[in-house]
Amino acid sequence: MARGTGDSIAVTPMTEDEETIARTIAEASELPLKDAAYLLWRECSTLDLLAWRSMPPAVRAMFRSGPPTESSVEIRYDHDHAEDGLTFDRLKLTHPGMDDAEVRQAIIAAVRFDDACFGYFDKIKGEFGERYNRAIELAERDHPGYLELTYRRARYYISYYMK
Repeated sequence: MARGTGDSIAVTPMTEDEETIARTIAEASELPLKDAAYLLWRECSTLDLLAWRSMPPAVRAMFRSGPPTESSVEIRYDHDHAEDGLTFDRLKLTHPGMDDAEVRQAIIAAVRFDDACFGYFDKIKGEFGERYNRAIELAERDHPGYLELTYRRARYYISYYMK
């Protein structure tokens, strides 16, 4: 504790990247577990990149010479084991009282829902808007129990990444 003796605590303002990470974590903290798992899974790559960019240069240098890039094998592994990666750590941060098994199940469900959204989009023929809306409807049928906000978010992700 700083007293009147001239001691002071230096507060470094957050960078824009750190603020984005903090906003995403704060938003996930307010969501039910399943919805938070979906948000953190979909934003995992962005959060990883922002965290890497926010590291001091000396710390970054200890890792790689550039932002983390992954081979298709590493990406597939991270996808298939998302419940054991950074999404788990972030979800535990946002929902600290939850049992580890529940957190893992929520992440597995979120990844399956996300896969269904993209999978249905690829199978549907027709106009773009109809395709992504129908893909989410079908995925919602198979994966009920998310907030409407999460289904809207899924529509956004599909429309953004599949355009």
